[in-house]
Amino acid sequence: MRSDKLNKNSSSYEEGVIAASVGSYFGLSVGAPTVSTNACTLVINQINSPTYTGASAVTATLPAAKAGGVCVFSMADDPKGGTAALTFDCAGSDVIETGCVVPTTSGNKITYDVSAADETSLVYTPTNDAVNMLSFGSTIEFVCERDGYWYVSVGNWQSDIGVTNGAATGTLLFAS
Repeated sequence: MRSDKLNKNSSSYEEGVIAASVGSYFGLSVGAPTVSTNACTLVINQINSPTYTGASAVTATLPAAKAGGVCVFSMADDPKGGTAALTFDCAGSDVIETGCVVPTTSGNKITYDVSAADETSLVYTPTNDAVNMLSFGSTIEFVCERDGYWYVSVGNWQSDIGVTNGAATGTLLFAS
C-alpha cells in the first residue's frame, strides 16, 4: 500500500480524503440543490452548485459527516450582487475539524482563518463590488475522514477580476 495514501493518525487507507484534498473530483456527481427560503441542503459525494449571488443570504446545510464522504460547494455565480452571507452549517452534532485553514481578507489583503475546537459553521460574506476574494469557479471542499468531523479547504480559488495588490475583500471565517 502506498504510504502517501495513509492517514498518519490511524494508518487507515483513505483514497477519498487524499483525492478530495488535492482537488480531484473523480467519481462525484454534479448537482444544483434548490435554494428555498434562503436555505438548501448539500449532497454527499457531489459537486453542489446552488444559486448564491450575494443578494440574499443562503444557509447551506452539510450532509451528515460520514467517514469517506466528500461534499464540494462550487460557486456558480459571481457574489458581487450584495453583502448577504453564505453560511455552511454542519448537520446535527457534526463539527469542523480543529486546525482547518481557509483564506480570508483583512485590510484589503489576503490572510487566513484557522478553525478552533467545536466550530460548526463557515461563513462567507462578500462585498458589493468586483474585488471579492472568492468568485464564480471557486470551490470549497468538505472531506470527512472520521464520522462527525469535516475537514475544510478552498480547492479552486478564483477571485474577482478586480482583485489586485491592496484590493481584496470578502471574508471566509469559521464560527460556532
